[in-house]
Amino acid sequence: MEQISQIVTLIGGAIATILLPLLGAFMFYDSKKRREAAQAEKAEADNISQYAAEWKELYEKKEAKVHELDTKIDQLYVEKNEDRERIRDLQAKNAKLELENQALNFKKCEVRGCKDRQPPSDY
Repeated sequence: MEQISQIVTLIGGAIATILLPLLGAFMFYDSKKRREAAQAEKAEADNISQYAAEWKELYEKKEAKVHELDTKIDQLYVEKNEDRERIRDLQAKNAKLELENQALNFKKCEVRGCKDRQPPSDY
């Protein structure tokens, strides 16, 4: 029985001195490998998020510029409509003055020195 006990002790000692350190090394290597993989994934995700932030900033700048240009275009349309309205008013005033001028020319008296200045027509 003592021999069996010695054999068991010998096998247990061999397991404790050889297999447990090897098992620990493999477990440590695996966790180290997982940690390095996680750090690499985190660095890649940070890099991607940095690119996304840059693209978002460029997009926002472009949208701000487009909004600014739209505002300018709207302002120019308002000015254009005001100019068109002023032109219409001036054309109407010009047409009215031309009609008045034509009526006055039609009623103009050609006789000089006339005290009553009656027009040549029956107006």
